[in-house]
Amino acid sequence: MIKTCTKLIEKRCSKYDLLTRLYGLYYKNLVKKEIKLANVKSCDKVLCIGGGAIPCTAIEFAKQTNAQIHVVDMDDTAVECARCVVKKLGLDDKITVISGKGEEIDIEPYDVIHVALQVSPKEKVLENIWERSKEGNRIIVRMPRKRLRSFYSNISDDFIKENVKEVKSISVGNKPSTMDEILLMEKI
Repeated sequence: MIKTCTKLIEKRCSKYDLLTRLYGLYYKNLVKKEIKLANVKSCDKVLCIGGGAIPCTAIEFAKQTNAQIHVVDMDDTAVECARCVVKKLGLDDKITVISGKGEEIDIEPYDVIHVALQVSPKEKVLENIWERSKEGNRIIVRMPRKRLRSFYSNISDDFIKENVKEVKSISVGNKPSTMDEILLMEKI
């Protein structure tokens, strides 16, 4: 239900510059925390899995780090909307939006992989990322609030225990949010 509402809102808002900018305000400080957590630099190649019609995370990564960003989303309509938003913002030299599935994408050229809150099936996407990742890859995963987990695709504690040697996390804070924390998994 949350996922469906978000998709609808993003697709509608993506047609209007003012609404796009207002929608993006929520992400500015959130992405700033993620950049600090994963130590993202301008020389990094960043992949955002699950960009939606307004790829706010990718936009903020590009603005705040000047890194090259690729966004993948499995919704073709969202991909077209996102391309228009990126072009309108003049960021098409920094952000590339493609259609694809996170559980199939080749992550080889990327240093940082960001997995959006609403990505589904999240554990399969992470299995793909983890199997293909190389030493030094940083994987950022947004985690839903405990009371909202039933509305999202999640990753199991077993996946983390069996695969990941080092996990860092930061709290998103107490303001109204669908997220509790942001995980950073690093391949070592």
